[in-house]
Amino acid sequence: MTITETNSPLKVDISKSHLLIDLKKIGIKKGDHISVALSLKSIGHVIGGPKTFVEAIIETVGKNGTVMMNANTNRYRLSKIQKSKIFDPQQTPTINGLVAETFRNIQGTIRSQHPVTSVTAYGKFAKYLTENHNQNSRPFIPYSRLAQIGGKSLFIGLGNKLVSIRHEAQDLAGLLDAVKTRPRFVRYKDKKGKISIYSCYSSPCTRQLPKMVPTLLDTQIIKIGRIGLARSVIASTKDLLYKMTEMLKKNPTLNLCDKMYCLWCRELERQKDLYDQIANPKYFQKNIVLRKIITLINEYRAQKT
Repeated sequence: MTITETNSPLKVDISKSHLLIDLKKIGIKKGDHISVALSLKSIGHVIGGPKTFVEAIIETVGKNGTVMMNANTNRYRLSKIQKSKIFDPQQTPTINGLVAETFRNIQGTIRSQHPVTSVTAYGKFAKYLTENHNQNSRPFIPYSRLAQIGGKSLFIGLGNKLVSIRHEAQDLAGLLDAVKTRPRFVRYKDKKGKISIYSCYSSPCTRQLPKMVPTLLDTQIIKIGRIGLARSVIASTKDLLYKMTEMLKKNPTLNLCDKMYCLWCRELERQKDLYDQIANPKYFQKNIVLRKIITLINEYRAQKT
């Protein structure tokens, strides 16, 4: 790592060799199977950009390891579906940033077929992680598969946002389909080349889930380190997924945010009648009249396409 003076604040150059050292230091070794989510700019100025990072993570796990990244794509309102692009797993870019897109284009990667929450994987268990992840499967199942093979999850420069795996925990806790709001659609091309329409609902709220991290730290499930300048979090995928799922099953109110107009959270607490379980309820959760008004508003919003 080198620091040079510029007209702006200090510029920190991060080389591939520095990335290799930091990835090993945080606990990644040869033969590991790992999911990676990151903010590249949080690391510093990576010399060579996204390609350098992708090369570094693949080199760190070696030929017997596996790397997996999100390759999510957009979904649309019904009124815009005919103007939307058709999802083709071989061609459609991901919305998960330059590193994920660079990784998707590396020779030898495999992308799953799910029209919205696809993943791309490279290495020993790439096929296992991606196969049959399609329009008929649970949207975040690759994370449970990663847990089954003893994988790890690495989050770089994202604060306490344990992206994607948090949705799998919500699903396993029975919360993902508990609230069905704002249907969205995607035109997609299946393996036979047939174009169909996939329908789904808005993703669950995750605003409160970062507050689970202190508990995960106390139980030593997660470890904090640095990749370049970026505060990074790493954990056993199995342990992390199990603990988050257990916490959400035991206390679904952990998922409730404080925004009165959060359609998903207000509907979750109403449909599961969680009001008496909320530790520190807000005024709109205590007031029966307000709750009824919010319900009426949300009945309309939930169906809006």
